Amino acid sequence: MNRFTLAALAAAALAFGAPAAAQEAAAAPGAAPQQTPEEKKKLEEQIAKELGVSPAAPALPPAEGAPPGITAPGVPEQTPGGAPAPPQAVQGQVGGNPFARLMMLPDISAIGDFAGVYDSRDTGNESPRSGPVSAPHQLTPVFQELELGIQSVIDPYARADIFISFEPSGVSVEEAYMTTLALPFGLQARAGKFYSPFGRLNQQHPHVWDFVDAPLALDRLVSASQLGGPGVDVAWLAPLPWFAEFHLFGQTTTPAFEDKEQRTLGGRVLQYFDVGDAAALGVGLSAARIEEPVFGSWRDLGGADVHLKLRPPWTRSYLVLQGEAFVRRLTAPSVPDQTDWGGYAQALWRDGPYFAYGARYDFAPAFQNGRIGIVQVDGTEHRLSAIASWFPSEFQKVRLQGAWDRLPGGQNGLELILQLEFVIGAHGAHPF
Repeated sequence: MNRFTLAALAAAALAFGAPAAAQEAAAAPGAAPQQTPEEKKKLEEQIAKELGVSPAAPALPPAEGAPPGITAPGVPEQTPGGAPAPPQAVQGQVGGNPFARLMMLPDISAIGDFAGVYDSRDTGNESPRSGPVSAPHQLTPVFQELELGIQSVIDPYARADIFISFEPSGVSVEEAYMTTLALPFGLQARAGKFYSPFGRLNQQHPHVWDFVDAPLALDRLVSASQLGGPGVDVAWLAPLPWFAEFHLFGQTTTPAFEDKEQRTLGGRVLQYFDVGDAAALGVGLSAARIEEPVFGSWRDLGGADVHLKLRPPWTRSYLVLQGEAFVRRLTAPSVPDQTDWGGYAQALWRDGPYFAYGARYDFAPAFQNGRIGIVQVDGTEHRLSAIASWFPSEFQKVRLQGAWDRLPGGQNGLELILQLEFVIGAHGAHPF
């Protein structure tokens, strides 16, 4: 169907919504005859067919427990017991006004993150990380990020997602990729710049995280700015009785504490299982090999993650238990291999639609910012965090997070973060 026909259908659709007075005027002597209900229904079905939506589909409720900006089309289906079913590999749904799609307009959104930070020590030098920090014993306002999202279906065969990040350090393309929608045999491919399907938190944008900042292990063993870059990712949804998805990806990425993009090959296996009528369990394994600038040197990454959601069908509250473990091995000629471990475990209780409370423990190799840059020191850094969140609506949230750090040698430090986040526009769901 050509563009002129679509325009005519849109005009007819608007005519159906005209005020009653206009319809009475059209019924005056000499006016054109009105369409019958059967003709109106047929035209509505034709318009819905062009838009790819059902004309009789009821409005979906907001995604309970989802972070601000996740619209109803991104809500996972429910199992018979009320537990959320795992997401499907093909995500072709788009939020926003369907008539915007008819007019070739993408969904546009913006998410802003601002915080006030207090540190009792020189965190930026003694414990470098990607999250917000302040000078010792000072309450510092921090602009974290403004994320601009542009998302749309291109045609029946592909969709595009673009996220532009505005930060104090500058403007960058966070992600920009195309995803196929119609490959056979349960296959799906995406190409462009995207976060690597390595682990759980690495694939999610920071505003989706349950805590304000990333665990230390993700920062220091995987990548300080999340592992990702230009490349290709191929996923296969296996025809099994449970959800099982396999990924193979090749990218140029920037690993932890590096400045240059390096060739990376990796894969991920993700499985979800129903555990009774009110719980869903997800288990994932990830691996990646990164070529270092030095000839013959490699960086091997491994990861395991688990996600358990408990939600009784008679309540809107739920409990989420989540954890990840990371291992990194550096291999170079004539140098002994170096292996480092790290990870985190967290629990989050969502108390109805407006409040959430959580606790997290994480550990990772200790680093310091010295004269020659960020260097690893002997020992392990441990951190215990607690968070309380308030959601006035789906489109904003306020979070207060406190953390207690213990560095090698018995050095301790307190950190407090108060964060405000809001979203405007239609923002599609991120990977679950």
